Amino acid sequence: MTATITALVRYALVGVVNAATYYLVYLAVLGEVGYLTAHIVGLGAAMVVSFFLNCRVTFRVRPSWRRFLLYPASQAVNIAATTIGVVALVTLGVDERIAPLAAAVLAVPASFLAARFVLSHQREVRVPAPVPVFDPDPATLRLTVVRR
Repeated sequence: MTATITALVRYALVGVVNAATYYLVYLAVLGEVGYLTAHIVGLGAAMVVSFFLNCRVTFRVRPSWRRFLLYPASQAVNIAATTIGVVALVTLGVDERIAPLAAAVLAVPASFLAARFVLSHQREVRVPAPVPVFDPDPATLRLTVVRR
C-alpha cells in the first residue's frame, strides 16, 4: 500500500474513535440543549481527541501548539459539511440521533486531505546532506566531507 492509502486507513480507524467521542457527547447533551448546540459541543470535544490521535496514529508527528492551533482550520471543511448535512437531514425528516452519523461519513475524504496538509506539511529547515569530495592535495589522497 502507498503511504497515502495507509495513512487514509489509519485516519478512518481514528475516525471511528472520533465519531464515537462525538456521538457520545452529542447524545449526552442533546437532552439539555437543541440538536445544533449538541452538534457543536460534540464537535469541540471530538476535535481535541481527533487532534491527538491523528498526530500520533495517522500522521505520526509530534503534537505541538502550532499544530493544535492550526488543526481547527483544517477541520473547517468537515465542520461545514457535517453542520450543513445535519441541518439538511433533520429538515428532511431524518432522526436527530442518526443525522450526524450520515453527515460525518460524507465529510471524510475532504477532512483527511485538510488534516494531512496541516499536520504533516510543516515548514522544516533542512540541512543539505554532506557531499563527499576528494581533497585536491595529491599527497594525502583522502576523502573529505564538505557541507554545502
